[in-house]
Amino acid sequence: MDSGSPYYVPAAVTVTAGGAIRWENPTPTHHTVTHDACFEDSGRCAFDSGAVEPGGAYTIPNLPPGRYPYQCRIHPIMRGMIIVTESPLLPSQT
Repeated sequence: MDSGSPYYVPAAVTVTAGGAIRWENPTPTHHTVTHDACFEDSGRCAFDSGAVEPGGAYTIPNLPPGRYPYQCRIHPIMRGMIIVTESPLLPSQT
């Protein structure tokens, strides 16, 4: 989240599997970071921050590779995408 609310900045991010992902809320308004699957009854909800207070933060410790569209439950216009890629092979692993 950024002070340009009601948008996530950046709106899309690509990360390598195994790393944490952190959102900070510098706005004067509560927001959420909610995986789109949490709105379905599929049991595949990967993350849901609940309300992140102004000045607060939310961290996901690890996600498996995949695409994770997300939004703010309070402000549905706020949408983003996390793309998690496989960890690259180290030279000793080839």
